[in-house]
Amino acid sequence: MISAAKTGSAPAIFASVDSAPGTFAAPVPPERALRLLLLFSALSAIQILLLYHGPLARVFPAGDYILPLGFEGSHAIGLRMFSVTFLLCFALFWGRDMPTRLRLAADFLPAYAVFCLGLDLALALFSRATGMGVPLLLVEVLSGLSGWAWFALKLLQHATLPREIAVRRKATGFARDLSLATGLLILAIALAQLVENGAAPAVAALRQSGLLGGIGPGVFLVLPFFFTLLYGWARISRLQRPRDPGFAPDVTVIIPAFNEEYIIARTIRALDAAAEGYRGRVIALLIDNNSRDRTAGIARECFAACRSLSGQVLREATPGKAHALNLGLRRAETGFLVRVDADTQIMPGSIARAMSWFADPRTGVVGGLPLVPLTGPFDRARQIETLVKHGFYSVALEAVNGVVGVPGMLAVYRADLVRDLGGFVSGMNGEDTDISMRIGELGRRIVVDPRIRYISEVPASLAHMREQRLRWFRSVLHISSRCRQIVLSGPSSMRGRVILPYMLFNSARRTAMVPLLLFGLLEYFLGSGSRALMEWQPLIAVLLGASFLMTILIVLAAGAPGRLLGLPDYVAFRVLRAYFTLESMLTIRVEAKRRPFALARRR
Repeated sequence: MISAAKTGSAPAIFASVDSAPGTFAAPVPPERALRLLLLFSALSAIQILLLYHGPLARVFPAGDYILPLGFEGSHAIGLRMFSVTFLLCFALFWGRDMPTRLRLAADFLPAYAVFCLGLDLALALFSRATGMGVPLLLVEVLSGLSGWAWFALKLLQHATLPREIAVRRKATGFARDLSLATGLLILAIALAQLVENGAAPAVAALRQSGLLGGIGPGVFLVLPFFFTLLYGWARISRLQRPRDPGFAPDVTVIIPAFNEEYIIARTIRALDAAAEGYRGRVIALLIDNNSRDRTAGIARECFAACRSLSGQVLREATPGKAHALNLGLRRAETGFLVRVDADTQIMPGSIARAMSWFADPRTGVVGGLPLVPLTGPFDRARQIETLVKHGFYSVALEAVNGVVGVPGMLAVYRADLVRDLGGFVSGMNGEDTDISMRIGELGRRIVVDPRIRYISEVPASLAHMREQRLRWFRSVLHISSRCRQIVLSGPSSMRGRVILPYMLFNSARRTAMVPLLLFGLLEYFLGSGSRALMEWQPLIAVLLGASFLMTILIVLAAGAPGRLLGLPDYVAFRVLRAYFTLESMLTIRVEAKRRPFALARRR
């Protein structure tokens, strides 16, 4: 929920109690990330010069902090040097004072250095024992992956995060889902190998251009093939669980709102149009969360004019979206609950289609595909982002019960499940993902149907986009801490054992993306000369790579070829998104003492 001071009809200044929960996040000036990048660039440049052209060149002839133990070939980018520099710089800018920063650096770096030393020795011993050569590229890739994983773990250990709760769970066929995922991964590897062998010239050209990464045979083909197979399996599985268009129980729509006079009329009118073709009753509850404008009055006027739904305005005095949602939950008398953001317009037919999935008693949560109004500077990029995430990957993950969350812009729940789980959590980011993930852990299906559509407002200013993404990116750590049991102990699920850890790893990778781009540019130019090892393809791969080709295919498969005109916007937006991820991690408060992300007690 966004508090906004209005200029004319559009929000201009954004802030709310949900933007940065004071217990877990602190305001960070925009220049802090810039200063971090400046220090990172300076330290990287010094090290590159010393390792390529200075005295360290004799000690580390590979152009990175790798022992000269006979590894073969060359590397594409010095990921070990990058990881060391990034870990140091992040530690020095994360802490609130110098003693804290030095403590963080002392915990971040030595163990990673010991790991790298052990990795070099282990691989050298393996090579000597088996007679097999070890590529230097493999050493670099393992160093980079372990560096990101180490960074994610250190964030969890040092961050001030929500307390762990007891997560109610039911076994959901983890062995079956894992077997399916493993089988499809093996098939994807085989397909990648077939393409490598059967279309070698085309693959070589794509790799040389950087669109397949320029490093690692087949690696950048395997993941697109794997998720395509998952997506196909999910679509086939849906045919075996048909919807029932005649299932139309009464529903309650909860609309939390704070200072939304500029858009609330559109939201209610769209909801009325969506209710028109629905056979059950649609009851709307707008929860006015201390608005200082005419939100409540406009809502009453709109409800009075509605033809297909009944509505009323309630007031929740405690600030925060979760408090407004929970008031609506208490007042709802129907068995199904639809939560809609005040800036979201549901498309006609979407309520009926969403409810048709609940004819299956195993379904617990249903979501859809956000569309954009196409009126702001970020809209074209955002539409591609939603097509990729909600229209493809979320559907694919259904195949292995791996969907983690349904965004709160529009989500439909069985009301009794939300009540049994204690309602929506307040005081942290990601209350929408938290509730849907815990419903999934009860053994209920989480369905994302791209034909359930709604228009959701996209930030029109850089300040608003920054506020939104800082909230979103912190939520992964908040949810992982609060629900750590599903990661570390108890009944296993793909969601807990595989997908959520991957999301943590991916957050760490995205946090480091802008520094990695800078490092690659510095290594490419400063490391040039007779000893140059750096190539330009990995730089292109960071920006584009196989994911770029996959994005094109997803947009075309969605029947939206016109959206491809937004690809340049999307590429730039990915970099901006990565920069906001770096800022988001810097906003997380540091604990006074490190806490182990230890195994939770079995309950």
